Amino acid sequence: MAETTPTDPPAQPPSPRRRRRWRRGLGFVAIALIVSLTAAELFLRIHYGLGDPPLSIADPDIEYLFAPSQEVRRLGNRIHYNAYSMRSDDFPAHKSDPRELRVLAIGDSVINGGAQTDQANLATSILQRKLTQRLGRPVIFGNVSASSWGPMNELAYVKKYGLFDADVLLIVVSSHDYADVPTPEPEVGVQLGLPDRKPLLALQEVVVRYLWPRVTGMTADATVPDNRPPEQKDIDASLRALRELIDIGRSNGTKVVVAQHWDLDEQSGKPLLPGHELIRKLATDAGATVVQLGPAFRAERIAGREPMRDVIHPNTDGQRVIAESLFEELERALSGRPATAPTTDATVGQ
Repeated sequence: MAETTPTDPPAQPPSPRRRRRWRRGLGFVAIALIVSLTAAELFLRIHYGLGDPPLSIADPDIEYLFAPSQEVRRLGNRIHYNAYSMRSDDFPAHKSDPRELRVLAIGDSVINGGAQTDQANLATSILQRKLTQRLGRPVIFGNVSASSWGPMNELAYVKKYGLFDADVLLIVVSSHDYADVPTPEPEVGVQLGLPDRKPLLALQEVVVRYLWPRVTGMTADATVPDNRPPEQKDIDASLRALRELIDIGRSNGTKVVVAQHWDLDEQSGKPLLPGHELIRKLATDAGATVVQLGPAFRAERIAGREPMRDVIHPNTDGQRVIAESLFEELERALSGRPATAPTTDATVGQ
């Protein structure tokens, strides 16, 4: 008689009670996950303003600029762009009050301030308040700026929009701007710092704009200059645009002030970068008044206060330093008093 091999008894299906407990547990986990993600989304939106970045638009002449007439709150800071894409209060294109004085300040992220700077703490906002009080007349500042702009972008803006009846044209430049030219590749909607639409979720922005760049080594900020040697054609184009921008101001009877910002190495006592002297000489030869911002930043750091948030960008304290450095010169220009003699590199570089 053949032996039979014993077999295991057939597996019993989970009991209905056990299945209900398993489904209940999964339901609790799903609910907890949904609640946690919702709470995180609301916290990021309400506390940090994420999910609502200021938007940029492409322009065939200027390359890109901030979208007009928008206001957001990021990192607890108010960011407002008027109808002319200026980070400034709303004001008409032309003066309506004969007593009104105007300064058109133009530059890159240095005077724009970014999301880290509240509108009220921008150098241009500080100067508007203080000069209005000092002169006893309404003073309007137009802050024309965007991340990584150079003289060619700035010139294109002025050619397109004009000078807005400005009494003073203030051009804020850094040494690297001597070779800063627009790129042929599209920027808006491609560069992380130049979004053209709102993300669906604040959590999405955290991952795409902040966490993923850290993992991959990318940067969300295209405004920090690289150290590659510039091509001569870029130097020529950028300096030519700066000269034309100064000439447009002066030909319209507008006083021109060129403020030279120093990066962290220049402030720390290292030699001024090659572009510094080229810009200083061009601006002086073109009849602009040149103001050096670097010495005041250096003094601030010697006093134990840090006015920079990275290698090139001033923090809130740095915006105050810019305003203090420019106040007397802008007061002279607006009140019609003679400008001071430009400071030479022989003294500022020490």
